[in-house]
Amino acid sequence: MNAKDTIYTWDEVKDLSDDELYQCLYECWNITNGKIEVWGEVELKHEKWAGVFKVRTTSENRSISYPLNVRLNIDSGVYFPPKDAKKLLDEQDKPWIKCELILARPVEREKSGNPFLLSVRTGSYERLVKLPLIEAEEILDLQEGVILNDEVSSYLTESIYNLHFDLANKKIIESLADKQLAIEEIEKARDEASISLSELSDQKNALEASRSQLQLTISAQKTKLAALIKHHQNAEQEMTRKIERLKSYISEKALFLKDFEFIDDEDFDNFIHNATPAYDLSEMLDFSSAFNGDYKQAVSYIQAYLKGQDILYPRHVIENYLTLTRSNDLIILAGDSGSGKTNLVQSFAKAVGGVAKIIPVKPNWTSSEDLLGYYNPLEKKYLATPFLEALIEAQQNPEVPYFICLDEMNLARVEYYFADFLSKLESRDSIPEIQLYSDDESAHVLSELKAVVSIISNAQAKYAHDGVVDFVKLMQDENVNAEMKRAFGFSEKDSLIKYHGDIRRMLSGIMSTPSAIKVPANVRIIGAINIDETTHYLSPKILDRAHIMKFRSPLLSDWEAIFAEIESYNFDDVSKPIHFEIDALGRRAPYPRFDREDDFCALFIDLNKEFFNPLGVEFGMRTIRQGLHYLALFTELNEDREQAINNFIIHKILPKFTFDGFKQSGSDTKLNLIDKVLVSRLESTMPNHESFTEEFSCILALRNIIDNAKANDGVVNYWA
Repeated sequence: MNAKDTIYTWDEVKDLSDDELYQCLYECWNITNGKIEVWGEVELKHEKWAGVFKVRTTSENRSISYPLNVRLNIDSGVYFPPKDAKKLLDEQDKPWIKCELILARPVEREKSGNPFLLSVRTGSYERLVKLPLIEAEEILDLQEGVILNDEVSSYLTESIYNLHFDLANKKIIESLADKQLAIEEIEKARDEASISLSELSDQKNALEASRSQLQLTISAQKTKLAALIKHHQNAEQEMTRKIERLKSYISEKALFLKDFEFIDDEDFDNFIHNATPAYDLSEMLDFSSAFNGDYKQAVSYIQAYLKGQDILYPRHVIENYLTLTRSNDLIILAGDSGSGKTNLVQSFAKAVGGVAKIIPVKPNWTSSEDLLGYYNPLEKKYLATPFLEALIEAQQNPEVPYFICLDEMNLARVEYYFADFLSKLESRDSIPEIQLYSDDESAHVLSELKAVVSIISNAQAKYAHDGVVDFVKLMQDENVNAEMKRAFGFSEKDSLIKYHGDIRRMLSGIMSTPSAIKVPANVRIIGAINIDETTHYLSPKILDRAHIMKFRSPLLSDWEAIFAEIESYNFDDVSKPIHFEIDALGRRAPYPRFDREDDFCALFIDLNKEFFNPLGVEFGMRTIRQGLHYLALFTELNEDREQAINNFIIHKILPKFTFDGFKQSGSDTKLNLIDKVLVSRLESTMPNHESFTEEFSCILALRNIIDNAKANDGVVNYWA
């Protein structure tokens, strides 16, 4: 019965909000603490519906029923997930549970015709154990009590005492029997393991013989190994001599090119010597040894390090950015000017001993040539861009993390100039390779250079003079000059000096810019965007492949909370950056496989069916696999799974919320679907969402989207 015997009609409750429905139930059932905690019996009605029946409150042990005067489709029970019910029924027939109740999902309430329909809150139920049946008259528990030795006592019948005594005695006897059986097993095993002294002696002699034979085998193998080592050393020495002869040959040819000014000193040094600069680790802390590979500790240190550089970011920003960096996905930082987007790229790069390259995007970029450059067939040279030069520099410094940021990325349409490069980045099982120009072009230049070198060498040998050491001096010799023009087929009007300059430029281009380049493993690509009247929205293709990390003005940050956060870490010295091995910052690997039984996959399959698809928001398999990858990486530095799901929704779902909210979706408008259903579903999915900071809560972001849409003719726009 209801605590106040209040019964509502359908018309009275059909349009009530969830909070108003809860209030009705609280008043009817005398609930004062805001939690509906009950106990009852679990029954499985059929494969798709289970419930809790014979429900009573835990506070007053009062039987309760729904305060509605209409006939319900499903008895008067509480909705209970069938899979959980089956698990309990496998263990016990008609199990009883204690649990907390919440309003069932709207679709279940509508299906049952009961706006009050309750369901068990996930993770709140606990199975009850049935005590032995005891007659009420067997227990004497006097209200006033009986005073014995100034103490209040309660009594129970001797039969109950004997019952529990016998049960305990039975367990003791069974335990003793088990121990006796164990002793007998041990004695039996001891007897079976007993071996006579003569048998042990025979085994010892056999082992000694085996050991002697083994020593002889080892000795023979050592001799064989020594011979192999000697052979290897001889082969290594021979290889070293061949390499030295090869180096000498290459140096001789390179020196020829340098002497005749086909290459300059810098190109010569890069060609002959190891051009990779030494990476100084002496002033850095090693991630593996100093932090034992603990990403959580690394985040704390990076936040404290940046504070030492007068740069403040909440811990969550560092956690999120490090996770996205390790994902090897495209990261897009969104926010107003001055919100700290490019500063995060630069300061984080410094904190991990890396290099930040900020590449401004121009409004007139319309193709991949604006991003990567192009080959000029007239000059026979590749005209590189700052972006390509940054990739080449990163390739030359493979141990240094490079963070290449396309600043104001959406000043031009991103899909026009970035689509080809982004398609290359989609490859997860191999290193992306970008073809800059045809290999035939470089082969043609080198073939022409070979012919020139041969002609110069022949002319130099035929007309050798003291002091002829470079091309200019060679051309000043009339005999040599005449021979060169004859060999080249040039007339008196043709300039060998100009031709020399052309060859020099072509060779420099070939040496500085290869025909193809692989995106180095130490490179992360980041975009920084503003959303205003001067910029373009991101296309679905870009949103589907990128993670959007939105910023607001740092003036709105809780600085005191950040200071307190950093002080709690208790670092003595935060003056040195951290050195991460490149693999520790994330390896490019295929996304985790889709598994429909996985909780994360199941959640987003349901959300897509119920909300994203009806709203017209594109959501595919790749996005779920990206989410699995992000979840695995994020939980290495923060165990809060709800926070990871919240972040993923902000990165991948909300940026696609741009549509007409007044447009119908089924029986309701899209705006109402978000307002009345989606927000509640996400709140139940993330019960701890109120602990998320305002800036990084997807639920608060959704409410803000709803408020803006209601004030703007129903236009839903995450970016507004």
